[in-house]
Amino acid sequence: MNDNYKQRSSSRPSRSSQSDNRSSPQSSKYRRDEQKNIEWKAKKPSAPNIRMMTSRLGVSERVMHEQPCRILEKCGSCPILDFPYKNQLLQKTTDFKSRLQKASAIFSNTIVKDCVESELRLAYRHNVKMVVSEHAGLKNAKFSQIANEKRWIDLGMYRQSSNEVVDTGRCPIQTNIMNDISAWLRTGIRVHNISVYTPQQKDGLLHCIILRSSHYTRQVLVTFVVTKPALQILRPLARDISEKFMNIQGVFMQVAPPNHSDDKQDPELKMIVGQDLLEEKYNDLFLNFSAASYMPVNSLVANRIYNRIEELAELTGKETVLDLYCGAGGISLTLARSAKEVLSIDSSVHCIKDAIRNAKRNEISNVGFYEGKVEEILPQLINEKRLQKADVVVVNPARQGCGPDVIEQIRKLEPKALFYLSSFFDPMFNDLKCFVDDGYSLVFFEPYDTLPGTNNYEVLCYLVKK
Repeated sequence: MNDNYKQRSSSRPSRSSQSDNRSSPQSSKYRRDEQKNIEWKAKKPSAPNIRMMTSRLGVSERVMHEQPCRILEKCGSCPILDFPYKNQLLQKTTDFKSRLQKASAIFSNTIVKDCVESELRLAYRHNVKMVVSEHAGLKNAKFSQIANEKRWIDLGMYRQSSNEVVDTGRCPIQTNIMNDISAWLRTGIRVHNISVYTPQQKDGLLHCIILRSSHYTRQVLVTFVVTKPALQILRPLARDISEKFMNIQGVFMQVAPPNHSDDKQDPELKMIVGQDLLEEKYNDLFLNFSAASYMPVNSLVANRIYNRIEELAELTGKETVLDLYCGAGGISLTLARSAKEVLSIDSSVHCIKDAIRNAKRNEISNVGFYEGKVEEILPQLINEKRLQKADVVVVNPARQGCGPDVIEQIRKLEPKALFYLSSFFDPMFNDLKCFVDDGYSLVFFEPYDTLPGTNNYEVLCYLVKK
């Protein structure tokens, strides 16, 4: 047995002999020949991202761009999102200067400062309204108890000049939690068999979803905009999404026609699950926003605007401030810390309720909030001698601007400083002409990039009494 073992072991090549074979002249020669046959090719540099862009002045230019969004050209909501950010700011500053020149010669010598940048270029949007569309499936089917797996739900924006809905996917300008929730909703709507409104047939239940999130707490409010009341149908979906995402504070239902305008109504919401509060922080102020009240789209830029107004106002504690179209009281409460008294007016019941709640939350007692139309409440305060003089006036009107009646009432108060904040420039220019005729001089305009990547921005105008 030992002899057989020796025979087998002797017939095996040893490790040293194997290594000698690998290091033999023939094998090394083969490796050298193999290396000679290998051709190393340098990687070609990728072509720069260049596309033609037509500016608002009608000039076509070749511009360098990045690609943070896959559906940039298809969606059209953020036409300059792929531009370098410095170019975006420059374009918005130039755009506002050209608007001033076309508006009137009164603004020709007014200083226009550089557009103030946003701290976040992406993931800055905390308020979005998305259209719901059924990509494929049984659009004629009414509510059923069995989920239709063939349906495909799109959430996004209307393509420009079209009724086609472009699914935005993970939108780069929205927060991550909002993208996560919208991704889940695409499946949740299908699984719960929620009927989707179709413009062609003019039937269906769900046509929009509104998401609002807080930069400070990451809390989220979800609102289902439907064509008719349907609490029993929406409740299972609302419960599932609130259990899936701990960030969701509340889920609501809003009944509104598909072609309704957000500026023309104060929406009435019905809570399905959760609570009706979203907490945000501006400097050392804590503000609560309900699902129906106005909330800034870009909280960080809004905070900068509030601080800028407080800086320019130079309050000493003896001034009376009037804040028109005050919303949830962000500017009012910021200025109240340095003013003697602040009076604020807004037409939204929900905004005034939030503003009163925010004043109590921050223990600020020198602010008075009044609900109603500015053109009606302001004359009442003046006639009742509740307000006889205002040292500083802040106006942040909606799309239609202030109007001559409100401007006439402001003129009676003889404010020394006036701040006009708006993103609707034609009504803004008309109002500013009236203020200039009343003896106010334009100190400067200062644009703020509230919506990076889009053509939209907000402008703060500072006026003083001559």
